[in-house]
Amino acid sequence: MQNLFSLILQNTKAHRIILVLFSFVFYGNTLVNDFAVDDSIVIVRNEYTKKGFSGIGDILTKDTFRGFFKVEGKDKLVSGGRYRPLSLVTFAIVFEFFGSNPFIYHLLNIIFLAFAGLVLYEVLKRLLVTLFKNDHAGIAFLSSFIFIIHPVHTECVANIKGLDEILALLLSLTSFLFILKWKEKNNLLFLIVGLISLMLALFSKENSISYLVLIPLGMLLFLKAGISESFKIFLYLLIPTFIFLYCRAQILGWNPIAGQSIELMNNPFLKFMNGRYIPFTGLEKFGTILFTLIKYIGLLLFPHPLTYDYYPRHIELHTLASPISMFSLFLHLGLINLFFKKFKNSPLISFSIAAYIIPLFIVSNLLFSVGTFMGERFLFMPSIGFSILAGYFLLRLMEKKTTLGIVILFILIIGFGFKTITRNRDWKNDLTLILQDVKTSPNSAKINTAVGGILLEKYSKESNQTILKEKVEIAKKHLNKSIEIHPYYFEAYQLLGNAYFLSKDYKTAIEKYNFLMKFQPDNKDATINQALFYKELGRVTGMNENNPAQAVQYLKTSLQLNPNDEEATSLLGVAHGVQGQFSDALEIFNGLLAKNPKSSDAYFNLYLTYLNMGNKSKAEECLSKAKELDPKIMDKFMKGNQ
Repeated sequence: MQNLFSLILQNTKAHRIILVLFSFVFYGNTLVNDFAVDDSIVIVRNEYTKKGFSGIGDILTKDTFRGFFKVEGKDKLVSGGRYRPLSLVTFAIVFEFFGSNPFIYHLLNIIFLAFAGLVLYEVLKRLLVTLFKNDHAGIAFLSSFIFIIHPVHTECVANIKGLDEILALLLSLTSFLFILKWKEKNNLLFLIVGLISLMLALFSKENSISYLVLIPLGMLLFLKAGISESFKIFLYLLIPTFIFLYCRAQILGWNPIAGQSIELMNNPFLKFMNGRYIPFTGLEKFGTILFTLIKYIGLLLFPHPLTYDYYPRHIELHTLASPISMFSLFLHLGLINLFFKKFKNSPLISFSIAAYIIPLFIVSNLLFSVGTFMGERFLFMPSIGFSILAGYFLLRLMEKKTTLGIVILFILIIGFGFKTITRNRDWKNDLTLILQDVKTSPNSAKINTAVGGILLEKYSKESNQTILKEKVEIAKKHLNKSIEIHPYYFEAYQLLGNAYFLSKDYKTAIEKYNFLMKFQPDNKDATINQALFYKELGRVTGMNENNPAQAVQYLKTSLQLNPNDEEATSLLGVAHGVQGQFSDALEIFNGLLAKNPKSSDAYFNLYLTYLNMGNKSKAEECLSKAKELDPKIMDKFMKGNQ
């Protein structure tokens, strides 16, 4: 045990190897994963990323979501917009060379995670060497190791889109490292690299702005740089910060918190009362945020269960009077008090608290709404503070009780390893992740809608009617649950309408779409789908229920929604013909021929119409033309009427 302890304490070469090795051991099974959830936004369905090199200009000059939504305005659904171009530029470069091969993207995430662990290790070694001469490397290693293996990071590493978080932290730490080197060597080049690194970190994700404070704070606490020198470093770091903020403002505008969304899926701090959504009261919002803050600490201490979805109402409304919210308030006030209390005598504790609280504060919803109550990805940067503190106390335990400390380390490795590796499997693809996480987040409107959507997508063309019925019923259950949670979730209504369409319950499908269209009259996809529903209802009403008069009304409505649907037009002509309204039928079928002179179906329907009118010569003429265009037209007609 003592030899193992010495390895942990002193062998810096082994430290680096272990950090890289465990990055691949814990996350290697993501290499067989496909794309999942938000990967569509940044790669699979992002038109700029998929242009490769030629899309980089658009990535740099537009909202991060623009390449996915493709329509100006939709990319601003989340308050303040998003400008995080660096990860998308990386994806565009990868796409240029490797296309949409998920293996490469997953490999990059693991490599960058390993680099983040290594750079964290180098930063901590330099920060701690003065205070902990003999065991600074040991503390740095254990802290970096705990950071690497913590299961809460699976969302960032297993989800390719999480590269923005990884790059933001990696480049922030790189900035820290080069500022430290500049302090050691007094080489201006190191300072320049440090400033550029922070700027790139900010272009990865905005929460890197935390290191505008953390870098000078670390210098002040550990290297006794002095307030004036630390402030000078702060001023230097303002340069890349202002450059980023200026670029962001040029793309998105100058007010990052303007225009809070009134859509629950983009602003969770809304409640449904008297048929409409109203904002949480100040005490309700603050109480709910405090609840999420205690949840974050819980996930760091015991990372189970994990979920990618913390949307309403997975997190319930809490007032400030809620016991757990009050506990969270006092706990966090206690941490802030401890930060100041230990500032001089225990700088490691103070810095750990700051490294946790400052980046978490940015994504906590206290400053502005981030679009969801919380997210495990938001712990990627703050977990540095937790990891430093955990590494420090674990080493102190090993010094006093070596065997116990090493046993605890092995328990962490086994427990965290099992959780990380099994959680990575959940991220295999959309289906595996969504079906797993709905068990953890059953009260989330978003994930219930996702379950319904993915089941309909996967089984919409299922030929086995028993399987189709079973899956559609499951989809309906989740979509109805989603609407129960969020009565104005229009995406859920649209999918529910589609589910009823697959069940051939066309009237209910139309009912769901009618509600949707009241609020989204310009929804083109919904308009086309609703036209389809009316067409099929018209077909069934005319053919199965023998009610051609009612069928005419449904088909006319279908054509009002989609005037260019030749099949609906043809069915309308048939419905008129069945009722003996031959002039209307002839007008419709001749109109179809005017648009498409090679329509065998139109000629055949003219044949039937003339036949019913008793005009055999004209009927034979049309039948001859129909057979000329499609020799199997009679077989097709007979099959369609079976």
